[in-house]
Amino acid sequence: MTQGADIEIIESSNSEAGFLVPNRVRINGTEVAIPGGASIQVSEINESSIISVTLTLFVKSLTIKQERPKGQS
Repeated sequence: MTQGADIEIIESSNSEAGFLVPNRVRINGTEVAIPGGASIQVSEINESSIISVTLTLFVKSLTIKQERPKGQS
């Protein structure tokens, strides 16, 4: 079953600048490396839309492949 990811966008500081300056991101509880200055875009959040997040991150490994559904040859 496919499910959405748990995304945490975190600012680790005691700044009281009045706005969030994130410097840490976790996906499903795992902290991922993001380049300095990379933008994080969050779609509009309201009761009638699905939330999407677009971000740039460093990749440790990347696999692109085709999988056949179980039972198909």
